[in-house]
Amino acid sequence: MPGYGAKLPLIIDGQDGPYSLVNDYATLMRQNLKMLLLTAPGERMMIPSYGVGLRNFLFENRGPKN
Repeated sequence: MPGYGAKLPLIIDGQDGPYSLVNDYATLMRQNLKMLLLTAPGERMMIPSYGVGLRNFLFENRGPKN
């Protein structure tokens, strides 16, 4: 069965090639969405606008600052 993309984190196994592959679209979409949400803008050098930076909002105060 062909793989659709690299399984993250990268695991070297030699079975599907140099690393393990994702074999279904649902897993690949979950993996890519998680990567998009957890990547901070500017974290990727070649695509500086990629990412949401969700970690910046996790502990942000909801009310006005004192």
